[in-house]
Formats: sequence, structure tokens, C-alpha cells
Amino acid sequence: MVLNAQQRQIGRDNFGDASSEVFRITRRQMLSAGLVIPTAAAMYWGYSKLKGAPVKTALIGTGDQGCYAHISQSNPEYIDFVAFSDIRPSSQQRARDAFKTLYGPERANKIRLEEDYHKLLDDPTIELIIIALPLHLHAPAAVAALQKGKHVLCEKLMAKTVTECKDMIKAAAANNRFLAVGHQRHYSYMYANALSLIKQGVVGDIRHIHAFWHRNQTSFDSWSKEIPPEDRKVDIHKYGYESYEQLVRWRIDNRTGGGLMVELGSHQLDAASIFLKHKLPTEMVGTGVTSYFKDGRSIPDHIFMQYLFGDQKPFEKLPGHQPATAAASAPAEPVLLPLPYTTDNAVVTYSSISTNAFDGYGEQVNGSRATLMMDRELEAYLFYEDFKDKSKDTRVDTRIAWAEGRIGKPVMSSGGTAAWGSAVGMADTLTSRGYREEQEHMAWLIREIGKPDPTRPEMKPRCDGIVALADAVVALCSNIAMEKKKRIVMNPKWFDPNDPANPETEV
Repeated sequence: MVLNAQQRQIGRDNFGDASSEVFRITRRQMLSAGLVIPTAAAMYWGYSKLKGAPVKTALIGTGDQGCYAHISQSNPEYIDFVAFSDIRPSSQQRARDAFKTLYGPERANKIRLEEDYHKLLDDPTIELIIIALPLHLHAPAAVAALQKGKHVLCEKLMAKTVTECKDMIKAAAANNRFLAVGHQRHYSYMYANALSLIKQGVVGDIRHIHAFWHRNQTSFDSWSKEIPPEDRKVDIHKYGYESYEQLVRWRIDNRTGGGLMVELGSHQLDAASIFLKHKLPTEMVGTGVTSYFKDGRSIPDHIFMQYLFGDQKPFEKLPGHQPATAAASAPAEPVLLPLPYTTDNAVVTYSSISTNAFDGYGEQVNGSRATLMMDRELEAYLFYEDFKDKSKDTRVDTRIAWAEGRIGKPVMSSGGTAAWGSAVGMADTLTSRGYREEQEHMAWLIREIGKPDPTRPEMKPRCDGIVALADAVVALCSNIAMEKKKRIVMNPKWFDPNDPANPETEV
């Protein structure tokens, strides 16, 4: 996504101006709300200040995602980490250090460590389990926790197979517990803002989305790290690993991970589905190659996928699923442009490469009225199409001279949202990636209603098991399409948790 300074400023101005018209929420309102609710984003997501004590939580898995996303991004007013589990000594120490930063040394040293996470599940005081284990362990840990009566927030991808995903949903229903999956873009204020613009017709009819995540891992491959000497003390066979390389580099082993599509692409196909009215792909085709790395990895280092989003049944209409509705405390979205927009037969392309980072990562939504660009979950840009019929042109005047005059000024002055703040001492949720908010919402649901209530179907995580199942089907089918080198026509039954059909046995 290569833009010069003028183009970026024009895009920021367009997005900021259009967003302010749609939401009509001022910075003063945000700051005032922060006195009552924990973050500005909470005002949009519909939860409020927690009633009662923070939710007692155990973290299972303290690698990159566990420490970065779930310890460092946590809000102690909502989540009280009382225990954690990891079999790797290096990860255990990393978690201790992260807890010290979050809580201070005295409290951090009191947090209980259990290498065998099953011992944590037997603790009646623990209410919520956060799972950030390697992919192949998601389902066993989640199902065991749910069966012990714990609520579960599991990192994405939901599970290694579609059948395992459905098992997790069934376990949550059978034990009447909340199940959330960490596709955190559902709690990104920037993405919510962008979606609102799309809903109001600002972008127009959408026929193409290009999503990409381009990295250069040639000098340092973050998925193929050196094995810490202390981790060689782990009894790998006891825990089902074939080698220390598989223990540490599980993301590049197809037995334990899912590769680029699972770790990166699943986020962006999730975003594409959100932008396309929660439609699902009807078919897909793609290519995956291991063209650079010679380290014996069993996953591709470059992938290229193409999807057709047609008339596939959205997950809201699947049997037994109640569509999510806005919570009572969430502000209504006023209509800016009451224009119809369609997403029929939209093509989504996705690429993830490991040898060049020039484009970075993001999504480019091409509509008939404008192009919306989401850049690295940090910036959003809006560029209007040129219309011959000026009576239909509702765009804001963003001349190059105007943009030049704003380049280099603070973001607040330039019409962006990154400088908006929330309560003093809290993270800037208007540019938050959503990890904090998904935890806060889960804790709020646990305290607010205790367990899922069929009479209040809107009171649930924004990425519950049904939503996450759809994301998993798309990601796992993508891997199958690349491995089998074939076009896959999607079976609607794969998205139905009550149906045993799955692509692993059918394709």
C-alpha cells in the first residue's frame, strides 16, 4: 500500500470527515464517557464499567500471543490473572516479566504457575480461561475448560479442523458457558468506523477487496526462532511433540500449526466478510508455494488466494443462531447517505508473502463510489471516485493544496482519529487493535448475566463460536485448496455447527 504524503493526507481527511458525519461523536463526548466507562470503544461496543470484582482468569499458553495480546493489553479493572500455564521455561519467565509490568513484582510473583493446565481447570475460583496455545491444542483445551464450567476466550484460529470447531461450540452450549474466539477486528474501533461508512453507502457497491499481509522474514524469521537452551529440558514426548523444533517453531509445521492463512489471512478474510454484509465465500482457488525457506517447513512461505463471495447463506441465518443486535447502551448510527449498496458476486483476493515487506498489510475495498484502505490496523484512508454526474458527487473537497497545508500537523488537527483519547491512564482505544476490548467485553458479560441467556441473544461476544466457525472454515478450506491444487465449492453444511459435514473428509 504505497501512498505519498499528499495522498495519505487526502485519504485521512476524507475518512475523518466522513466518519465524523456518520458517528457524530465528538472528542469531548468520548472523554466525558471515559469518566463512566473504561474506554471510548466501550461506548460503541455497548458494555460499561464492570460490576463487582475483576474476573478471575487463567492464561494457558504464554508465547508471543499470550504475552503480547493477553497480558500486556489486559485491563486489571476487568481481568484478574491468578494463574497461568506453559510447558516452556522461556515462556514461563516471559510471562512473569509481563505480569510484573502489568501488576508490579509483588503481585506478579503470587500468580500461580502450573505446567499441566488441567490442574487449573479443577480450581473452582477460576472463572475464565484464555487459551493462547499452538493451534493443534486449541480444541482439546477449550473443550476441557468448558466441560469444567469455565468460560473460554480462545485465540484464533478456532481449531485445527472444522470438526473440532463444532465440538467447541457444542461443549459451550452443553455447559451454558460463553465461548469467544480472538478475531480481534470485531473490537477494532477503526474497523467499526469503516464498516459504518460502508453501510451508509459512502463506498458504494463493492465488487472487489484486495487483502494482503506482506513481510520480509529473510533476515529474521519470527516463526523459526532459535531454541532457548532452557526449553531443551522439556519432556517433549510427554506433551506429544516430535522434536524441539516442532515445540518452538510450531507455526511452520503443518501438524501443529496452519501457516500463513491461519495465522495472518484468517484475520483479513474475517474483515472482508464483515465488509461484505457477513457473506461467505461460495468458491475459492489458490496457490501456496515454499519458494524461499529451506528449513524443512511443511507450510508455504508464499500464498495467493481468490474467493467468490456470492449467495452463500450468511452465518446469521444458520439453524439455531440468533443474529447479534446492538446493546442498549450503544449509540445508534445515524444515516449519512441512505444509498443502497450491494456485494453480490464480489471477488476477494488475498496474498501473503515472506520475502518483501514493501506493501505492509491491510485491506483495500474497491467500491463504485470510493476506495477504502485499511493500513496495518493503524490508519484508514478514503478516496472518492470521479463522477461525471456532479449531482451525485457527495465527496468532501480535499484539494492537494489543502492536504499539503496539513501534512506534518498533529493527527487531531488533520482530521484523523488516532489522537482521540479515552480516560486518563487508559489505552487509546480509537487506535486499539481490539485485544483489550474483547477481554473487557467477555468479563462484562460474565459479570452482567453470568452465562448465555437465550432470552437476550444480543448479550454475547461479538466473535462467538458461530462467527469463528465461519472464519475457520474459510481459512482451513484455503489450505486444502492450495494443498490439493483444486477449486473448492463451499458446502453450506460446513458452516452449520449442528451438521457433522466437514471439508477435511469431503474435499
